[in-house]
Amino acid sequence: MRRNAPRLTAHVGLLTAALALTVPATAGPAAAGPARTARAVAVAVPQVRSVRLSIRGTFKGPAENIAVTGTLDVSVITVPNAAGGGTAQIISSLDDTSGTGNPSGGTYDLVGADRGSLPFSAAATTTLKINPRFLLISPIVPPNPVVPPNPIRPVTVSVTLASTGAIGAVTATVGNPGT
Repeated sequence: MRRNAPRLTAHVGLLTAALALTVPATAGPAAAGPARTARAVAVAVPQVRSVRLSIRGTFKGPAENIAVTGTLDVSVITVPNAAGGGTAQIISSLDDTSGTGNPSGGTYDLVGADRGSLPFSAAATTTLKINPRFLLISPIVPPNPVVPPNPIRPVTVSVTLASTGAIGAVTATVGNPGT
């Protein structure tokens, strides 16, 4: 226990320093400064939301249609501007996702993660749509594993945002964009 005391003290010191950095410098009595609007509070704090979505559907692959089932993890981070609107970062990653080819019946693996940044407007609500890029690993033994996997965009992620950056619905659909 005595050998762990210096390490524990260092961890407590780092935690205390990190907490000190998260407290705004303007913290103090409410009467000390001008009233803060709801938008000013939203600008001070980025919004973060993570969801795990089940995905199921069919898309047109390079050689055949592929029926996909699996899980998509989506994290959304918004950084609002003082005048409204701002930037949203959408991070998508596949987890335990595979597909079955039609008509071959071959099993495909879908892997990867993608990050995209999009602006959102100062309108009441904005729906952002992004098509993350993943990798499709083919079951066919030539060319796999000699040729690298195919980059594909079979999923559309939709995120609804308020003008303050508040994150609403997060959904995902499988299918080729524009079909």
